[in-house]
Amino acid sequence: MTKKANFYAIHGAFYYLLCSVLVILMVSGCTRDVYDPNGGGEDKPNSFDFSTTSTIQLNVKYDVPEGYKVLFNVYFEDPFTIDENGQTVLRTDINPAITRMTDENGEYHAKEIVAADHGADAYIYTSYVGVPGLVRTTITDNVINADIEWELTNNTPETRAAAVTWNAPNGFGVLGTWQTNGRPNYLNTEGELKLSNTILNTIRKVIPEGGNCPVDYRQSVDFEVNDPEKRDVEVSVRFIGGTSSAASAFGYYCYRGEATKAKIAATKKYIIFPNTHTRDAKAKPVGLKGGECVKLHYIDENGVDQGTVFPNGVKIGWFLFNDSFKKNGNKGNITLYSTPKANSNGRTYTAAFRINDFVVLSFEDYTIDQDYNDVQFNVWSNPIEAIAPDVPSVTPDPGTDDDRSVAYRMTYKGILAFEDNWPNKGDYDLNDVIVKYNSVLAFNTSNQVLSTEDTFTALWSGASFKNGFAYQMNTDRSNVVTEFENISDTSQGLDRELAKATVNVFTNALVATENNTKTASYKIKNTLTTPVDHETFGVAPYNPFIMVHENLGNNRCEVHLVNYKPTEKADMSLFHTGKDLSSPNSGVYYVAAENYPFAIQLVDAEDFSTTETESVDITYSDFIKWVKSNGSEYKDWYKK
Repeated sequence: MTKKANFYAIHGAFYYLLCSVLVILMVSGCTRDVYDPNGGGEDKPNSFDFSTTSTIQLNVKYDVPEGYKVLFNVYFEDPFTIDENGQTVLRTDINPAITRMTDENGEYHAKEIVAADHGADAYIYTSYVGVPGLVRTTITDNVINADIEWELTNNTPETRAAAVTWNAPNGFGVLGTWQTNGRPNYLNTEGELKLSNTILNTIRKVIPEGGNCPVDYRQSVDFEVNDPEKRDVEVSVRFIGGTSSAASAFGYYCYRGEATKAKIAATKKYIIFPNTHTRDAKAKPVGLKGGECVKLHYIDENGVDQGTVFPNGVKIGWFLFNDSFKKNGNKGNITLYSTPKANSNGRTYTAAFRINDFVVLSFEDYTIDQDYNDVQFNVWSNPIEAIAPDVPSVTPDPGTDDDRSVAYRMTYKGILAFEDNWPNKGDYDLNDVIVKYNSVLAFNTSNQVLSTEDTFTALWSGASFKNGFAYQMNTDRSNVVTEFENISDTSQGLDRELAKATVNVFTNALVATENNTKTASYKIKNTLTTPVDHETFGVAPYNPFIMVHENLGNNRCEVHLVNYKPTEKADMSLFHTGKDLSSPNSGVYYVAAENYPFAIQLVDAEDFSTTETESVDITYSDFIKWVKSNGSEYKDWYKK
């Protein structure tokens, strides 16, 4: 009996052990690859910072005259598109990732914080005249290097017998041949001029991109030759540049007397520049650079070329074939004349003014806007007194800077999500406090921050705690004047007890959202008494954090983004307790061994929500893949 009993006991134990092993194997084999809260180990903090931004070094250099600063934008995708009218236009559905201004030597070197999910391509665009408008480059090892000079594309010479890329339309004359990119082989190098910063700054300020050209400058600009001493007169045209993305052809015609519609129609017309494109957009070639010159020929009433000498009494008009280059033998989308009667709608498409003796002729190349700066030329004569068009004179602008004037603005947006159980382990649903931000920073020409206009919207409070929200800027409190659009709480505004400018936005997210029945927006303007360099100041949302239990006083529990420093009011004794593995002496804050953060910024996010107590990786399945890749993959996990 004893042996039999022992046999059954041993048999039963073995059977129980075998079943246990099978159950463990079955469970482990069926386990979903879910969020591992202990992924970093017990004692070693996770080195991943859970950042949805990255830092790149931006090095840009334009070839410019001394003193000419260039405002430029950086995009991570092609900023141009073709509209319904077949025009190449700047896209309105994307914003530049970076906007900055060069120094007086055309250079810019600084670190920039951008969304981490960008690709390898970078497009550098400027609307400033006198420099290439669009340059495509690549991001290598988080560095953008762009040494930008006039680069003429596909400039292999063509002979008249060869098949050219663009032919003058039937009935139109030419001054010679041109290369496949539209670069004339008849450029007058003696008349070429290096455009000064004064000329370029003045043109830009008189007819700025996106502005509204003053009516005084909008006029017919047919030039009449009239030399008081009746000397031999030669007339030339210099190309300045422009803001258009169209590859348009530019030409002229000569006539005498009144400019009737019939007379202009019958006048022989000649091409000067086959291609005025400078932006290298949508594979359109570039064949000219600013300051290059062509000497005109006098074409008499019979259409005969009489050489380069113009007699008194001859008038010179101008025309533009909108976006015609590459359309062989085609005038393009529309033909525009400087003589309004010649235009089918009778509209004036030209503007003109003079900067001392430098006469600017500028075309509006379509009908969409009113800035009249699309293609720009300088018309001059030898002797200079021979042409004296009745155009307004403008005061030269040397380009001096005003450090208090706004040169440009940048917009930052996204969502912030917080766990309020720090330093203890939360449920990692990241919804205890959810705040949306939209911030507009204003900069001067030295890339210093002048002011911020911040809108923070309390979206959700998934916690039972009463949590406040604030943000800290990297400048002294005494350097900031803060204004709320509406004050609903006496605690809102600058914290007067902290050295750095710290703005209390709201003190209780549950109250702000009325227990999650609405959202609440807070609009705040911060004006800096002394401008601060953008690298020092940083970007929005600055250093955002929540204050647990409505605590605005000392020894409070603050929850910040990973490695963002707490304020002087934070209870420092909480660090390196619970699940927190921070090392304040080493500048390491809000880190843990687990594969989740206590707070996260979702740059450019429009929406974010998780189910209460449900870990973030269940709602967003690519989150854990992003974490395990150390942020190198699935960078857009929260946008899906």
